[in-house]
Amino acid sequence: MIVAQMTALRAKCPFAAQSPMSAWNSPGRNPKLGLTWLIRKRPQQLARREKTRFLLLYASWIHESSNMTRIVSFAGSGFDMGALHCAMLDSFSDYIVPLQPDADTFQAALRSRGFDPEASYVAVDDDEIIGFWNVATRNTKRYLIGSGTRIGHRRKGLASSLGTAAINAAENAGIESFWLEVIEGNAGAERLYKKMGFDVTRMLDCYRLDHPSPDPSLCKPADFGTVANAIQRYSIWEPTWQNATETISGLQLTSFLHEKGGVIVGAGGLVHQMAASDSSALEDLLAAAATVGSLTLVNVDSADIALSSLLQELGAHRFIVQSEMRLLLPIVS
Repeated sequence: MIVAQMTALRAKCPFAAQSPMSAWNSPGRNPKLGLTWLIRKRPQQLARREKTRFLLLYASWIHESSNMTRIVSFAGSGFDMGALHCAMLDSFSDYIVPLQPDADTFQAALRSRGFDPEASYVAVDDDEIIGFWNVATRNTKRYLIGSGTRIGHRRKGLASSLGTAAINAAENAGIESFWLEVIEGNAGAERLYKKMGFDVTRMLDCYRLDHPSPDPSLCKPADFGTVANAIQRYSIWEPTWQNATETISGLQLTSFLHEKGGVIVGAGGLVHQMAASDSSALEDLLAAAATVGSLTLVNVDSADIALSSLLQELGAHRFIVQSEMRLLLPIVS
C-alpha cells in the first residue's frame, strides 16, 4: 500500500521520472537513493505539502519494511470492535485526560460521530491492534474521532504511517477537508498534524460548571428540532463535529427553549449546543440547563466572548483548551 501511495505521489512530480526514484520499488535497491536525490537535488521543484507527504510515506515504507507491522483499513483488518476498544484503553491510559470508557460507551461514541471503518486505519502487529486512526465521514468531510498508539509501540513512526494512510485514502475518495482537535499541551501530536499540512482554524475551551442557582422558570422544555432551529438562528459559530446536529440527533437529550434562544443538554449534563441573542438570555438558559445537574461544555469557541465571560462569572472551571485543525485536500479529477 505504501509503495502504491509513493508511486502516486511521484506521478504528481514529472521531474521525478528522470531521477533514481525507482529505487523505492526495485528489489535489491536502496530507497534512500531516491529520497536523497529528490530532497537535495530538486527541492525547489517539489511543493512543501508534497515534500512533507513524501517524507512521511518514506518513513512509513521504512517502518513497514523493517518489521511485520501492517497498516490497513479497519474494515479490512479482520479485527472486531472489541479489539479496537482494547487498543484504545491502552493507548489512552496515560493521556493528558485519561479516557477509559466501557465497551458500550466506546461504540456508542464512535457510532454517533459517524465512524467509517473503511476510512479508519489500524496498525497490526502479532495479531493485535497497536495503533489506530478512528475516522468519521460526513458528505465531503472527514474527521479524526481519535487516534493513539499502545504504550509499548510508541516512537516508531506508527502515528505518521496511520495518518498518512488515512489522509491518502480521503484524497482518493474525493474528500475535500479533514478535521480534528488536539488538546493544548499535546505538543507531539500538534507537530505531527502541522507536518501533515493541518492548520489551526480556531481555539476551543471546555468548561465544568456547578451552577449556583439552577432555575427553569424563564425557559420551557421543547422538542429537539424546535430548539435546534432556535440555536441555529442565534448562533455566531458552528459547533464542532461531536456537537453537530447530525451527531447528536439520535441521542437522549433535554432541550430548553427561551424566547431569545435555546440549549440542548445530553447525558451527564453535557451541553452540546447553546445560543441566544444576548447575555441575559444565555444566563437564563444556563440556569435552566443546570436543573439536570452539573454541566460540562465541550468545545466552546473561544471567540464567543459573551458566553466565555458569563461562564467565568458563574464560577465555571476551564479544564481543557483545544485547537481545531483542518487539512484542505486537493480535488481529484
